[in-house]
Formats: sequence, C-alpha cells, structure tokens
Amino acid sequence: MSVEFDLAGDVAVVTMDRPDRFNAIDGSLGDGLVRALERAGGEARAVILTGTGRAFCAGADLADLKPRYEEGGGPELDALLDDVFHPALEAILECRVPVIGAINGVAAGAGMGLALACDLRVMSEDAFFTSAFTAIGLIPDSGTTWWLPHHLGISRALELALTNRRLAAAETLDLGLCLDVVPADRLLDRSLEVAGQMADLVPDSLVTTRRLIRGAASSSLDEAMKAERAEQGRLGKTPEHREGVMAFLEKRKPDFRDG
Repeated sequence: MSVEFDLAGDVAVVTMDRPDRFNAIDGSLGDGLVRALERAGGEARAVILTGTGRAFCAGADLADLKPRYEEGGGPELDALLDDVFHPALEAILECRVPVIGAINGVAAGAGMGLALACDLRVMSEDAFFTSAFTAIGLIPDSGTTWWLPHHLGISRALELALTNRRLAAAETLDLGLCLDVVPADRLLDRSLEVAGQMADLVPDSLVTTRRLIRGAASSSLDEAMKAERAEQGRLGKTPEHREGVMAFLEKRKPDFRDG
C-alpha cells in the first residue's frame, strides 16, 4: 500500500509510504490519502500527515509519467490535477478533524502544496520546502499559488516560486510557516503532542475556525463577519460550548469527549 494508517489513541497517523520514490504522488498514493483522511475523520479527533524515509513528498511522480513524455506529447496535466492531486488536497482541507503535517524531509512541488494545506506543521531540522515547478517549465500548482502569497506576501512568494530555492526548516519557523522545528528522532513525538492538544478540543469548533479563516483571507470584512455570525449562532447551541463555559465558570478542565 502507498499510504499507511495507524491510530495512536485519539490521533490518526497517516503516512505516505513510497520511500523509493521519495513519496512522489501517483494515482495509488493520491487515492490512499483520500481514503485515509476520510477514515481519520470518522475514527480520530486529530490526524498527523507524514512520510516514510528521507522525503515528506517529492511532488508528482515524473518517472511514472515518463512513457507519456517519450511519446512526444506529454501527459494531460490538467486531468491529472483533477483526478489525483486536487482530491488529495481537498481531503486535507475538508477533513473533519485538524490535520498536522509532520514534515520529515523534502516537500517539493505538489508536496509543498500538501504540506501547506495542513492546518499546522512541525518540521524536522533537515526538512525543507522547494517549489521546483519553474525548473521544469511549469507553474506552481496544488494550491501553491494561493498558499504562498497568503502565508508570506507577494514578494516572498514570487521569490520562492521563481527561483525554486530551498526554504530550510529554520527559516520556515522564522516565517511562521511551522510551529516548531525538532530533531528528526523527535518529529513524531512532538507532532503527537500537538495533535493531542487538538484532540482535547472540539473538532467542530476547530474545523469551522479553519474554514472561516481561510475564507476570510479572500473575502471582505463584511463577508467574514457574516460568516462568523452564522457559525457562532450554531456553535453557541452545542453541548460542547456549554461544557466549555461551565468548566470555565467552575474553574475546571472541560471534558469534550462525550460531546
């Protein structure tokens, strides 16, 4: 299998497992991600997305596409995005629980898009991002043209997308792209700590917050406030919200597990 699924208590660990191809994305891996993230949404309260070996994800599996290039015409990359890459990204974006990226190595091309789609990221000290697209005559895809300027601003986004330079783990921390950088042998433990913190909270509240913040990044203040009003009205009637308020008033830790 190209994707492994494990449960560690309330946390699902989803691992891209094609180390011989640096976890490059093909149809099997893309489909595996969709199924694993859907499963995580039903069985866990948070999910960690990581890779096996030296790479988080090296992007598209160009070796898999080689025969189509040798034929002279090349693959239908727009169809490949529709059929493989976009469903995997949407599975992260629409997951019913928070997604923490444990970036264990290179996240290149579409792999960087997958990493940036995660809600939070923890990076190994030797991990790095690189766009890589313009080096082979393409434009960034897998959401990268949206993520980079929204995270970093237009000037820095252009620099990274045009030059393809490596963005080292320490620099991603300085830029706010990840919440922590740790030695490789501590990556999973640190990611489990972060995921465990998320698992103690209310998934509905967390994923709704995710959706509103991402929507607000490309909407007006008025639209954002209207969306906030609608969701706050809904969440204000939930048992989890009542438990959170009562715990605050009673000076105790809330118990959201039965909500």
